[in-house]
Order: sequence, then structure tokens, then C-alpha cells
Amino acid sequence: MFMPLGRRELGGNQLLARRAVAGAIKHFKFDGMINIVGRYVFCFPEEARLRTPTAGECTMQLMDGMRRWSCVLPVLFIFSLLTESSAGDETERGRLLAQDAARGATAEQRATLAGVIPADRITTWNPGLNAVGGIPDRTTIFQTLSPRGETLDDTAAIQRALDTCPHDQVIKLAPGTFNINGEGLHFRKSDCTLRGSGTGELGSGKGGTRLIKADRDTNRSFAVIYVGHNPSQFSSSVDLAADAIKGSYSLTLRSNPGIAVGEIVLLDQVTDNDPRVWWGPQHEPPGGGSRRWFSRQDRSLAQMLEVTAVNGNTVTFSTPFHITFKAEYGAQLSRYANPILRRLGIEDLYVYGGMGGDGHGNVSVNLCAYCWVRNIEAHWSGGTSVGFYGTFRSVLRDSYIHETPDPNPGGAGYLVGLNWGASDNLVENNAIWGGNKDIVVRASGGGNVIAYNYMDDAYGATYPSMPEAGLNAGHYTTPHMELLEGNYSHNYKGDSFWGNSIYITVFRNHLSGLRAAHPPLDTYKFNVYPYMDLQGRTAVDVQAHSDYTNFVGNVLGFEGQSLLSYKKNGYSYAQNTWTYERLDGFPRNGEVTMWSIGSLQAGGWTWVPTTYQTQLRDGNWDWVTRSQKWYGVGGEDGSAAPEAIPDSLYLATKPPFFGANPWPWVNPSNGSTSILPAMACLQRGKMPTCMMQ
Repeated sequence: MFMPLGRRELGGNQLLARRAVAGAIKHFKFDGMINIVGRYVFCFPEEARLRTPTAGECTMQLMDGMRRWSCVLPVLFIFSLLTESSAGDETERGRLLAQDAARGATAEQRATLAGVIPADRITTWNPGLNAVGGIPDRTTIFQTLSPRGETLDDTAAIQRALDTCPHDQVIKLAPGTFNINGEGLHFRKSDCTLRGSGTGELGSGKGGTRLIKADRDTNRSFAVIYVGHNPSQFSSSVDLAADAIKGSYSLTLRSNPGIAVGEIVLLDQVTDNDPRVWWGPQHEPPGGGSRRWFSRQDRSLAQMLEVTAVNGNTVTFSTPFHITFKAEYGAQLSRYANPILRRLGIEDLYVYGGMGGDGHGNVSVNLCAYCWVRNIEAHWSGGTSVGFYGTFRSVLRDSYIHETPDPNPGGAGYLVGLNWGASDNLVENNAIWGGNKDIVVRASGGGNVIAYNYMDDAYGATYPSMPEAGLNAGHYTTPHMELLEGNYSHNYKGDSFWGNSIYITVFRNHLSGLRAAHPPLDTYKFNVYPYMDLQGRTAVDVQAHSDYTNFVGNVLGFEGQSLLSYKKNGYSYAQNTWTYERLDGFPRNGEVTMWSIGSLQAGGWTWVPTTYQTQLRDGNWDWVTRSQKWYGVGGEDGSAAPEAIPDSLYLATKPPFFGANPWPWVNPSNGSTSILPAMACLQRGKMPTCMMQ
């Protein structure tokens, strides 16, 4: 359970914490502990403790560069309301941010207490800047810049401002078109916000602040905006003396090279022989170049961590280990060679035409902690449009990311990405539309939350009659312990082409099984093939080796769905039947299925019929059987008892961007759905915050 504390209740001593507890309304007897970190109170039953601190212990911890008290107090009750409300605190800040109003109770508490998901299959999801008070609303303007006009270059003027921006200040860009050339713009120092004057008209940025890659026809090598430094370079690595156990916060090293409190580090292990990990035949053998694309060599299981305490060779962190890292597989803690930037923001602007391929695109955020991209429109990029590479507790929210000149596999046509051990990030309330893959998650570090986004119309330029990946958490081994909650997508893809994903939770999403075909895609063709969901149409496609996925409370398909057919210009295809699931082989010609579990794409299409045995499927509604089904892990329908499904696995209350609309918006008990703001706003030609109250 979780409750926010009012600002005047903050303090650095045990007495103040006891007063907060004493002021609570008691609901029922509870033997356990309360953990007070900063402004938040967490209650844990004794059996769910992740560590056992001394009763009444309060320690000072460094979190996001600020010293914060962490107190653990024994209690005999649980509470749901403090006498002093936190509403005044939000009023003081003057601007209610979406993630600030609905802080994260732990997934273990919400899901396990409800009996839905076993604790060993989930982690604590408290993503982004939630743990440190939310995105700061900076008000001090360092410089206001206006475009030079016509074809004149604006790169140097903005870059000078970025290089000299004082701590906690804003570079304000006036309305108009800023021409960005050469190697793009680079954030190289922390604590600065680049803020435009609004995104302007949807689709063009007209009337707002526009950052355009002006030399894209002659210079195809660079993005528009870069944040930070190369995440693939490390100064030192030290072996663990013992396993780092899932759910714990501390590990022991064989030796300490001088790791300091506040440092961001990488924990990883060799995965060539780990039975949890499957690289697949597309990769080179161990030691090969493909095995270091998004991880250290052969070490795809990774997590970024922030150091809060050091005692000899024992190091403690601000977040728990999302999965167990094993000493027998060479688990190591590594220090980055390049500086980690912090608290950088990009806000309220339109970005167009970034190039450079994978790792570049429109906005490339690298080695950044507590950073954010908010309320931007990112349009028409050759490279992941908004990519996070080695980011920790950072945020992409309230944005519209769409379209690419290269909607093909290979990275240039991807729209959003979490890569290189990126951990505990939040991707929330975005409209993501019209790429080859709407999102990719590659060798990520766990604890990431992808929530309440609208994802649609993923396609391949040469195969428009076959849907590409919408909602997913894959495309390079081994994303793990990620939460996908409350999204709309035409499908969920458990992709294993470049290796598997493990322990992914897919919770209360609407997976329609049909792309929208928004213009201009409704008239798109490649040779004789139209843009229609004719072949490969399914709501959920889990490929082989993508093990231990949790599907809970989703709605598959939609009421009134119909089969499709096409016959024109020498090409014809007709869908002829609905099927609930395919677990033992590929769907037959003309068949449309809600669940497809077991296909193996890598090395040629085959089928692994045991794939379903590790999948948890509970409380999902589908519009083929028009029912809600409960399987447990790998069981048959009815083999698990119905359970209460929590509203959320990371939010305590309805987020403000829902406005007056119902939340949760997905009801798996009867298959109904209400309004998803990011989707509804886009349909009205507005940004995803159009319903914010």
C-alpha cells in the first residue's frame, strides 16, 4: 500500500515519521513494516520484506543528487489516509504533472495481494521521476532565442546557449522555424531545459516552435537533438562475490574500485549459457559483433542502478534488482567511462527530419538519469525517432511520434526505443503511429513502464498487407520485467527475431487485431499488395522462447469485428474463419486468431508447441468467444480461479490526463473499453494532453 505525504510532514527524524503514522486512520490489524522514502510511505507484510533493517532505523540516502531520509518503522496496522492531505503540496507547485498525482505502489503489493500474478514473475514498478517529486517545472529563463529566418542556420546560437545554460534554468525558443544543420544539437551538461513555445498545428508544427534538420538531403548522418554521451564505453568492471538476488537492494563485490554514492552503474552478466536467455540463430556465435549491439559483449541481461550507500565491498542502490544476476555467469558491476547527465528536459516543440539511422533519428537520449522529453511532436525521421540509450528513471510523455521515410526493418523506421540497459523509465500518454515498429525494447534493464499510449499502423513498405509490431517489448535479447499497461495497439508482438524477452507483463491493454489505416495509409500499395490486415492478422503473437509473459486483464479484438477480403490487380486473399487460439501450429490460410503462441521466425519459420506452457493468461476477454478466461500458467480454460484484477500495477489513482473519462479504460469482465486520451486526442487533431483537467 502507498500514500503520499504532505510537504510539511517531511523531515529527517524518526519522531516525525512516527507522528505521520500515528495520524493515520486505522483500517485493520497489520503485522509488518512501513518504509518511508522521501515523501512516500510503503507498507510491507513481514513475508514480503525484501530486506530486514533494524526496527526504527532511519538512514540518509542520496537519490537524484539530493539527500533524502529513508525510515523503516515497525507497525501493527495499515493505513489509507493521512490527516494532512497532499493536495496542498500539488497546489504549491502550481502545475499538476500526470505522473505526480498517481505515485506507484509496488507491483508485488497490488498484484500478489490480489492473487493475480506470482511475485517471482513481477518487480517493483516506480518509473521515471516519480520517486523524486516528478518533472520539475522550471521557471527561470536563461535565454530566449528567435529563428534567424529563411535558410539561415540556427544551430550555433542554440548550441552556445546549451553549453552555457546555468543550473536549473531554461532556454526558451520563440515560435518559428529553427534550421538545424551539421552534427545537430548536443546537450553536454546537466540541469537545463530546452523549451519551445508549443508544438503548433498537428502534423506540421505551423505556429509553434519547429526544429528542422535543414540539410537532410545532403547530410544523412545525424539527428536533430542529442543528449549525453556514448553508453557503450566503460572504465572498469568488478566481479560480484555472490548473486545479486531479485528484489534485494545490495550486492557484494570481490573488490571496490572506489564506487561512490550517487554514481550510476551497470550490473550485467554473461548470457551465452544462461537457460533464461535465448540469443537465436540470427546472431553470431559468442564473441561476435551482433552480441554487443545493445549490451556489453555477450552480456544481454543488464540493469542500470543508482548507488545510495557503500560499506566496504557492499553497495546499496535506490531500486531493487529486477531479476537475479548470477555470479556463476560472471556477473559484474561496471562504471561508465563517460559522464552521466542528469535532469535535462526537452519540451513543447516540433522536431522534423532527423537522420542517421538507428541510434540517431529526431531525439537521441544517451546516458541520462532523471531526464525527460515532454509534449513534443517528432516527425519523419530516419532512425529511431525518440530513442533512450542507457537511461535511468527518465520519461517520454505527452508526445506525438509518427512516420518515417524508411518503414522497413533495420532500425531507420522505428519510432520509440529503450536500449542499452535502460532501466526504470516511463513511456506514458503518447501517440505513436506509422512506423515500421511502433516501439522496440532492446537489452533493456527492467522496471520500465510503457503505459496509456496509442500505438497503431506499424507496417513494412514492401509488405503492407501484413501488420508489423505494435505494442511489444523486444527485438534484441533480453528485455525483462517490463510493464505494458493500459495501451491501445493493433497487436502485441512477443518478438524473438534477435532473441527472447522474459517476464514481460501485459496488463489491461486493448489489442484490437486490426490496424486503423489512417490516411494516407488507407490508399497505400506496394505493387499489387494493399494496406490491409489480410495475412498475419492476430491480436497477440508470442514467438517461441519469449517465456514467462503475464497477460492479465486485456481485451482482444472488438465488438463487431469482421473478416476481410481483397481481389484486385492479380492479387486476392480472403479471410474465412475466426479462431480463438493457435498453440500447436500456424494459423491456417484465411484464419484470423486472437492468440498465436509458438511461432519461431529466426532461421526460417518453424513452431515450438511448448511455448504456451510458460505464459500466464488470466482474466483476458476476447471477442471471438465473447468471454473472459482464466488459465493460470500454461493451463486450460478454467484451471485458474477468477481473481480481482487491480486497476493498475504502478499507479495509485487515476492520472490527470484522463480528465473526466473513466479509468481504468479497459474492462476485461465484459470486453468494454472507454476513452484512451492519447487515441481520442489524436483523432481530434490534438496532442495527447487535450483532456487534462
